[in-house]
Amino acid sequence: GIVRSMKDFGAFVDLGGVDGLVHVSQLSWDRVKHPSEVLEVGQKIKVRVEKFDKDTGKVSLSYREVGENPWQNAAAIFHVGSRVTGPVSRVMDFGAFVKLAPGVEGLIHISELAHGRVFRVSDVLSEGQEVEVKILALDAEKQRISLSLKALMEPPAKPGQQKVADEDLPLPANAPQPPKKRATNLKGGIGG
Repeated sequence: GIVRSMKDFGAFVDLGGVDGLVHVSQLSWDRVKHPSEVLEVGQKIKVRVEKFDKDTGKVSLSYREVGENPWQNAAAIFHVGSRVTGPVSRVMDFGAFVKLAPGVEGLIHISELAHGRVFRVSDVLSEGQEVEVKILALDAEKQRISLSLKALMEPPAKPGQQKVADEDLPLPANAPQPPKKRATNLKGGIGG
């Protein structure tokens, strides 16, 4: 078909007497804000008919389905527990999306951003920022990958917990010296 016009929600394609709509979500496996990022008016494209409503005469088309689905190979490329690097593609209230490959994004939930409480995702990450994350879960059928930033961070010391062993700390000059360790076993007692 030939692209006849574009709106914010998609592109209208003339299929030779019948117009069909390629919704913006069906243009590419990557996120698209406007159809002009992918198509041009007058461009001849190959589309797949997704739905045809006889009552209304509406035809729903897909442009992305013509290409290979990047999620088909996602399970072979990405493994749970592995580290991956990618740019932050979108920051939302509930977390941040990281682009791992063309058409494949993973989500860092707000609870996986840091060990402490995070009130705003934008306090920790920004769009375009390159991050290294750990893959927590992968579901290729649902096209979801769960990521964690905090899994690669050192957990903070708990209050009152010392990172240095007590015997490694220097004693003050006026402190009594601890008893020396015994070189022989103790004798006596009630056990055998």
